Amino acid sequence: MQNQELQNTIIYAIGSQTSNPSPIINKPFLEQHFTELLQYPIPKEAQRYPKPSRPVDNSYIWQSPTQIHDIIYANLISLVPNIDIGYQMEMDPEQLKIWIEQTKEYGENLNKDFQNKCNKKLQKILRIEEQKQKCQVLNMDYFNQLPEDIIKHIHKYLTPEINIKLMKARYPNLYANLMKLRVPQIKNLTESIRKNFYSQIMQQLYKNNRARCLPKGFYMRFGFHNKQYSIDTIYKLLGSFENAVAHTPGDYMYFQKKSLQIIKTLIYVAKKKKVLEKPYAPELEEKVSALESNKKSTKNKKTTKKEKTPKKEKEN
Repeated sequence: MQNQELQNTIIYAIGSQTSNPSPIINKPFLEQHFTELLQYPIPKEAQRYPKPSRPVDNSYIWQSPTQIHDIIYANLISLVPNIDIGYQMEMDPEQLKIWIEQTKEYGENLNKDFQNKCNKKLQKILRIEEQKQKCQVLNMDYFNQLPEDIIKHIHKYLTPEINIKLMKARYPNLYANLMKLRVPQIKNLTESIRKNFYSQIMQQLYKNNRARCLPKGFYMRFGFHNKQYSIDTIYKLLGSFENAVAHTPGDYMYFQKKSLQIIKTLIYVAKKKKVLEKPYAPELEEKVSALESNKKSTKNKKTTKKEKTPKKEKEN
């Protein structure tokens, strides 16, 4: 009875001997297939630190770090049926053949799943390159001639990285515009970027394992030396987020969204301080809470100074 059950599983997986449709290869299917192999005398624990070996004579390489290849190869080889142990357990030849066929089937399905995942990445590359070509063909002159409400509506359906390109193309002189800000304004802007972007990201950098996306030892100083130094620091932070090496799609979207928020903040400040060259951006009309709080604090300081000066003049 047991032999018949094992034989049925083999026939179903081979596919050439039956008209049944091939199973969908995914992680649960592979896990179930591996569970079926556990009834045979195979290692119950994975080899986590196998000794690296040379491919020529299979001799060990001492004092060499274990690589991914060593782990994959060692664990796959450990699944190869040990016929000698099978005979010692009084398994008949048919059972041994079924064991071998099931092991081969597991390896083939594992390889198919690996190939499918790689093919999906290839398709993703094709889609990304196709999207890049469409962005390059886009004529910004025609785009800027559209009504502002239509431009605002278009931005909602674009990805963050495309929005960043459009913002940079629409405001090519943003850096020079920011340099026209006064020193107190640049100080407030730098402090706002540090508080609302840099500090928040640094606090959650290791919690979400996003430190690997940024350069090793990533750290920035936001002290004020002069206007150019402060603007360069902001743009350096922006470049670090844009060029972050994302290991997951979530990491990629996270840093791209942060980059877009920084650019919107810079455009917002330049417009409110009336140093931004046209066209203005209606999509940035919403107030930035952090900047508004800094703006109110500076206004309060100015009003107190204005109230004190007339009293001194009257006394004189």
